[in-house]
Amino acid sequence: MKHSLRILAASLLLLQPALGTSISWFDGSGDVIVNPTGTALDSSFIFEIGTFGSFVPTDNNLDQWAANWKVFDRAVIGDGWNPAEGYFTSFAQLSETGTPGLGQSSFSAETFQSGEVAYLWVYNALDLVPTSQWALVRDSTNGPGSGSWLMPTADDNAVDSTDWDLLQANQAILGMVNGVMGPGDYTPIGNPGGGAAWLQLAAVPEPGSCLLLGVAGLLGLWRRKRAA
Repeated sequence: MKHSLRILAASLLLLQPALGTSISWFDGSGDVIVNPTGTALDSSFIFEIGTFGSFVPTDNNLDQWAANWKVFDRAVIGDGWNPAEGYFTSFAQLSETGTPGLGQSSFSAETFQSGEVAYLWVYNALDLVPTSQWALVRDSTNGPGSGSWLMPTADDNAVDSTDWDLLQANQAILGMVNGVMGPGDYTPIGNPGGGAAWLQLAAVPEPGSCLLLGVAGLLGLWRRKRAA
């Protein structure tokens, strides 16, 4: 049943008018998306797909994420994010010039290159304060025909849609996705079973905490070099 609902979500997105290369991104009804303590997300959360260009996000440079983030599409309450049912779904076009289609122009004027690494970023606020909760995940599968989340080649004559399903995600830069535990402060939930995807956000450390983590890492590296 959950598999059928996931297919239905993707099919409905494909009914949207094509204005270029299209990306459908979604999760399925019955998937589990929770905060650091395991509670379902409320209406304050925002779901975005995008890239960081040449910047590589890690848990040691959280303070630089927002400045380097290039949002491609967004789902919010009433427009793609349904907290009552616990799922998100959206559809976006990439024009031949590499810019987002008309539907996204109100919040994104970025240019995207083919092959840029794409991510799903879920958050309730971008401030580095204890009340902020983030998850940053992607599908990093490699190889021919893989579903890796990479920006496609822009083509105004494209017919097929690129589908990014949360169930495909297998890398967590922050938080946890489908059992893959990334960095962050959260109490991991278990596998919900039934073929469902699951995503858990992490509490965002304050800037001072990030600095301390970075210093600790450098000290550890220095000690290993001295011991070598």
